[in-house]
Amino acid sequence: MELVLASNFDDRLVTATADLPVETYFGNFPVTFVGGGRPPSILPPVDPERFRTHLRSIHRSGRQFYATLNSIDLVLKEYDAGFEAKFLAEVARLLDLGVDGFVVALPLLVEILKREYPSVPVSVSTFARIRTVTQAEYFLDMGADTIVLEEANRDFALIRGIVRSGARVEVLVNQTCLQGCPYRSHHLNTSSASSQPGAPCPALEYPLLECGLELVRDPARLIASIFVRPEDLEVYEEVGVHRFKISGRNKPTDWLIRAARAYAAREYSGNLLDILSYVQVKAPRSFLHDSAVEPLDHILQLVEAFDRLSDVTIDNRAFPKGFLRRISVTDCEHTSCRTCGWCASVAERVLRIGGRPPSEYVPPKDLPSSTWILPEIARAQSDRVSIPLVVGRRG
Repeated sequence: MELVLASNFDDRLVTATADLPVETYFGNFPVTFVGGGRPPSILPPVDPERFRTHLRSIHRSGRQFYATLNSIDLVLKEYDAGFEAKFLAEVARLLDLGVDGFVVALPLLVEILKREYPSVPVSVSTFARIRTVTQAEYFLDMGADTIVLEEANRDFALIRGIVRSGARVEVLVNQTCLQGCPYRSHHLNTSSASSQPGAPCPALEYPLLECGLELVRDPARLIASIFVRPEDLEVYEEVGVHRFKISGRNKPTDWLIRAARAYAAREYSGNLLDILSYVQVKAPRSFLHDSAVEPLDHILQLVEAFDRLSDVTIDNRAFPKGFLRRISVTDCEHTSCRTCGWCASVAERVLRIGGRPPSEYVPPKDLPSSTWILPEIARAQSDRVSIPLVVGRRG
């Protein structure tokens, strides 16, 4: 087993996970020239000296650090005459700070990176949304060595095919994105654009609000989301996957340590949401409670809707044996969740909303359209964070 752990640039994270099979940490400055996978407003600020010091701590422990340059939207600046030079200057600065490899989503950036730095490892980000073996092979032919899967992490036919192609497959384990989420592309573009210099950073990513409303309407869908329990890692190992990614660059150190320890131990006896993102409920609920936007009645309706999910637990001990094995042979990509019903039946056993099972949950009726809130989100946008210009030798 190899764990790939998000970093919040706290050195205590490194020392507290020294006994775990963490091989790689990942992260970056909140704002970069080509952007990354998270809006800067949610990430901890980091200056060049803290960045360099943190990577030295990682290297002393015998681990590596990969920088996330995984935007999927360059807002058309790739057509500027000086784009490639500016991108390579950013790469050089990151290498100078001690970065060992990169997480990238766009073929253009992989091609430039591998041409200039052929020996530097490149992982293909979940943002690339690899869904076929042929897609993976395009990146492998460019020189990438690792394919990171998130949305397709329950497509075992795909996983076996990518493993056979010679790629190292890395599976993201602790996200709660909806299976087949229609808001996913919009979300990735929003994060990518907002993490570049001079771009507005919305106080809430609108696709998260819509995704959260899907759970408000049917909380049982949470069990059909793309998380992987610590107890089920062996199902991936049997098909050749031994590298597991734990996200949470915006999380406190103790949260990251708890998640890493759970997956390293292959078990967690508490509320599974303690180590999962659940961001599509937490983020909108926080924004709505802090907002003073109009129309007030619409805000109150949405606040009340999300408050229904303020007390949600997933009893990890109550999952039936073989939960993921059943999914692994279901072909979720081509099967309707409504027709299958497996995750819904499991939800009745493990999921509680205010202490009650999903069958006793009454969803809100006549929820207002949330499109009216877009300009309000823009008006509440957070202050920007700027990437520092760094020049120096590799630490």
